[in-house]
Amino acid sequence: MRGVKCFNDEVRKYGSYATIEAGVRVIEVKRITGSVDKCHELDRRFRTRRRRDRRERWRRSRFDSQSMQFYSIPPIDVYLLSGEYFVIDGNRRVAAAKEYGLEFMDANVTECVPHGDREAQSGAVSRRLFEQQTGLKNIRLDYTSGYADLLEEVRGYTEGEDIAECARLWYSDVYLPRIRMIGESELKKHYDHTREGDLYLMILRFFKELMGGIPEDAGFEEVISTVLFARRLRSKRFFRRFPLRQVYKLLRGRVPEHLRQLSN
Repeated sequence: MRGVKCFNDEVRKYGSYATIEAGVRVIEVKRITGSVDKCHELDRRFRTRRRRDRRERWRRSRFDSQSMQFYSIPPIDVYLLSGEYFVIDGNRRVAAAKEYGLEFMDANVTECVPHGDREAQSGAVSRRLFEQQTGLKNIRLDYTSGYADLLEEVRGYTEGEDIAECARLWYSDVYLPRIRMIGESELKKHYDHTREGDLYLMILRFFKELMGGIPEDAGFEEVISTVLFARRLRSKRFFRRFPLRQVYKLLRGRVPEHLRQLSN
């Protein structure tokens, strides 16, 4: 049976690396794929391969009985390398989480950033700065350079007030509702393997280049439709040279219905 990944084998591909303490955060169980010093002893579900002795069975049953109230189990310790987590301490807790189908668990995260990957270094710094200033640690992006864009948006939302307090309001009143809309939209169907957070950044950057930012009077559903319409322009010969600044006006109802349907 195939086992878990070995941290030493994976990190060797990148050469030297720096570490950044990311602190305690909620992580996705499916992204826990390896172990630091137990990889040769564990199967891919993080269960021990050798015959379990009485103590091992007792330890497993203890965690199994706690799994229904998993919040009481202490955070595990992990390395984060290239989007995957490697367990330093807590392999049995991970085995219980996977066995009971838990999606998330608490972890004390140390990020490993290869010295040769400048993009990863920049992204790690951007995320760290975003989290320090806003106090928000549960926004997940695959393209970590986007944390700088989110920080810029939050700063614009604060209007000189305390950034941490305003960031919490921005998260609940702006970010989460828009993320839900993206998840339910046609845009998500076109980019089904992309996180909603990364799609939100794509929208922000699109409108920043197009109009300097999202119009204040725009409903976010119209904003999503504008991006969908622009996505179709490349496949419509008649519209290839159509000024993108007119796209937003299109979706504000200033053209016939049959043209606006192109965004669907």
